[in-house]
Amino acid sequence: MNPIRWRFARGVLGCALFVAAACSAGAEGKPADFAARFAKPTPESRIIKIIHNWPDKPEAQDGLIQRLQGQGFGGVVCNVSFDEYLESDAKWTALTRAVGEAKKAGMALWLYDERGYPSGNAGGLVLRDHPEWEARGLLVADKECGAGPVELNSPPGKVVMAASFPVRDGQIDLSKKVDLTREVRNGKLNWVAPEGRWHLMVFTEERLYEGTHAEGNLHEKMPYVNLLMAEPTERFINVTHQRYAERLGKDLGKTFVATFTDEPSLMSCYLKPMPWRPLPWAPNLPVEFKKRRGYALDESVLPALIGDAGSRGQKIRYDFWLTVGELVSANFFGQIQDRCRTWNIPSGGHLLMEEGMVAHVPLYGDFFRCARRLDAPSIDCLTSLPQEVPWFIARLMASAAELDGHPIVMCETSDHGQVWRGPGDNRPKRVVTETEIRGTCNRLIVSGVNAITSYYSFTELSDEALRRLNEWIGRCCASLSGGQQVADVALLYPVESIWPKFRPARHWASDSAGATAIETAWRAAAESLFGSQRDFTVVDSRTLAEAKVQAGELVQGKLRWRVVILPGVDTLPEAAWRNLERFVQSGGILIALGALPTNTERDFPSREIQALASAVFGESTAAPSVKVCGKGGAGIYLPSGSEGLLPVALDGVLERDVTVHALRAPVRTAHRRIDGREVYFLINDSSKPWQGEVTLSASGAGERWDPAAGVVAQTNLAARVSLNLEPYGATLLRYPAAKTPAKHAPRGGALPNLLQRALPEVKPAMAQGEFVRTELAPDTEHSQPGRPAWQATSKLTKGQVDTFMFVRFLFPEPLNLEGVECLVIDAWVPEGQQTGTQLLAIMQEKGGGDFLATTGGLLGARGHHRLFVPVSRLQHAGWSQDKDGELDLKQVSEIRIGWGGYYGSEGEQVKFSIALPQVGSIATTDTKP
Repeated sequence: MNPIRWRFARGVLGCALFVAAACSAGAEGKPADFAARFAKPTPESRIIKIIHNWPDKPEAQDGLIQRLQGQGFGGVVCNVSFDEYLESDAKWTALTRAVGEAKKAGMALWLYDERGYPSGNAGGLVLRDHPEWEARGLLVADKECGAGPVELNSPPGKVVMAASFPVRDGQIDLSKKVDLTREVRNGKLNWVAPEGRWHLMVFTEERLYEGTHAEGNLHEKMPYVNLLMAEPTERFINVTHQRYAERLGKDLGKTFVATFTDEPSLMSCYLKPMPWRPLPWAPNLPVEFKKRRGYALDESVLPALIGDAGSRGQKIRYDFWLTVGELVSANFFGQIQDRCRTWNIPSGGHLLMEEGMVAHVPLYGDFFRCARRLDAPSIDCLTSLPQEVPWFIARLMASAAELDGHPIVMCETSDHGQVWRGPGDNRPKRVVTETEIRGTCNRLIVSGVNAITSYYSFTELSDEALRRLNEWIGRCCASLSGGQQVADVALLYPVESIWPKFRPARHWASDSAGATAIETAWRAAAESLFGSQRDFTVVDSRTLAEAKVQAGELVQGKLRWRVVILPGVDTLPEAAWRNLERFVQSGGILIALGALPTNTERDFPSREIQALASAVFGESTAAPSVKVCGKGGAGIYLPSGSEGLLPVALDGVLERDVTVHALRAPVRTAHRRIDGREVYFLINDSSKPWQGEVTLSASGAGERWDPAAGVVAQTNLAARVSLNLEPYGATLLRYPAAKTPAKHAPRGGALPNLLQRALPEVKPAMAQGEFVRTELAPDTEHSQPGRPAWQATSKLTKGQVDTFMFVRFLFPEPLNLEGVECLVIDAWVPEGQQTGTQLLAIMQEKGGGDFLATTGGLLGARGHHRLFVPVSRLQHAGWSQDKDGELDLKQVSEIRIGWGGYYGSEGEQVKFSIALPQVGSIATTDTKP
């Protein structure tokens, strides 16, 4: 578990026991069998309480087991005592006894692999005699300068390189390096720069500790191991997993559902502001790089990881982070997976900083590659306010499991964000309710989680309430375990396109505007799919390259996708591009958001792939468009800012698997095929009751199962169903068969028909933070009749503090925006601005709260941005007070456009122009035949 994040926010055979419990109905899916396990869910499917240390005394152990079972819990996550960790015979004896009694009582057990977190240290035993295995990095100090004297402080550690490179058109020239190593004295580089623009860099090699998760976690601050190397992980397994096997038996799968590893990482991402940039490093990295990529990782290429070195630099960055990802996935996750399989137990766990895709790069190289080496992929949910629950991480890790046929997806859940308060934080603790916990778990389960472990404080909840929660969660998890996901849409995890744009940052992963734009596009696509009741699978480039193309479908095993979405993707291995081309020509739908095919793993750019882009998406891509290809296939392109139109584009080509007959309904859905039956899980993702009708792509007489009562509530259902769902309620619908959603013949040309209208003309005002000085002036260059524009200029008067600035459009009379689909924003960013944040949009209802959405418009990307922000994306802002937490579109009193949560530098100027916003209603008829 990683509290720091809250600042933002048995092998295949060994899994047989779990699968048998989840799928006990048998191949025919007999209703009686389903009814039995629904009425009394298995221990594995109920909440598993995280206790870590068992009591030493037998009577205390027995009392704990009885109490937990009386509250309905299915089991525990445990380990040998943290006291004298792994080395006390008495503690091992206590664990052995407790585990044996828990198994006799019918409990499900998970095995935690560390003394606290992050996993890999074995409580310090791994590094005890091997300090050379500590995490290391290259620390880089850099700055740009003009002619004249310049000074640069060197990072700590051994100097590896000090050099300067001429800068032309924003790019460094690697061939004209000026070696300055001899100019570094007493921790400083001093140089008199010649005429021109220069980029100075000092590289040192040093341990990675200060400013990292090793120092910043709340459990124990201690050095961490190097995941790039195989040796420390081998020792970690030998002193941890091997000892459990020696004490509890070599078939650990008979005792435990899975192991759990907690937040291992490369540590090359700073959790607090630091003066230099970190790169992961290890003695074996240059050797492996040369072996895998065919050229040396030396002073001739390292600067390209920091400065923009054009096409050559893009390939160097691609190759570097690919190598890092390969080593971490094999040497840490792969070793643990392989050894666990010898003990017949699945390897599970969750990774650090799951929410931010850009941060995945410095921490793992390739997060998804690492996740696919987990037999029981897991996540961490640090909040129990349902609207804050990171469902998209659950979907990401559940997809990794789905692709490799792993049946378990776990989530550590807690109310940490509501009860933990750091020094100086005087906010009262927030007590979460039974309903909110149910809503939290519903969001996770609908997104693919089927095992819930818990750090909950469960404050003010009675034993009766805990039993209700355990029954509810157990029924939902048991009903959705096994089988396979049914989804027509695949969404790519676009790490290959992030690598060439990534630059390590002095704080978090905030210095890569191009990489952030890709993450923004990915999140926008995921949110659009989630909000429009379209289930999807997250896939990687390996899947795209290896899947079979069959008559307009991309097929991997029992998974089939008819639409593939590429969010901000310009780079993929050539094999993936070629398979996607075959997919479209056979009748598949390929949707590109904000970028077009450009690069392969070898060529930056590739003329052949650029030709492929023209063939699939057409020549005219300035506006949203459709190009018909092959046997009813199509390439759909939505330029940057128009990603919010994705649901409209999809509705134009493919019928929904689940159709909710109400606009902006808070219904979320999942569809699985289990035991020859179609199982649909629908949740009310709202604190208010919801009533309405849904139509499923199903046939035969359906059943509706109530997870609160544990019984079938209705039978002989048609495909169209009327539902009444309580706040954060849910239902399970089960049918004998499914119908394939209809595909509409794509129509080439512009997309979509967006009906825009102006808002009443008002003069804007400004809102800014304490350390922001602002100016607002008319922008005549970008103004139009009836639609004026203004230029907003801000200057930060203090660095590395939370700052914000918004342009406010206040309307004397509240606007009725009912029926509006999106907010349309025109913004302009000046050239040369490097601000690492994006524009935000806020709507305020009269007398009510603020509702916030990201726009995807980056303040570090120059030029005109036309941004379409779906109203459905607006979420109740965390600082705002509102009675029901839902935006009333009939009473919009204010619209604000600006930026916030930005930790910039003192003296930094942030500037943009903004026109009077418009609103849009989308006519979908023109997108259909």
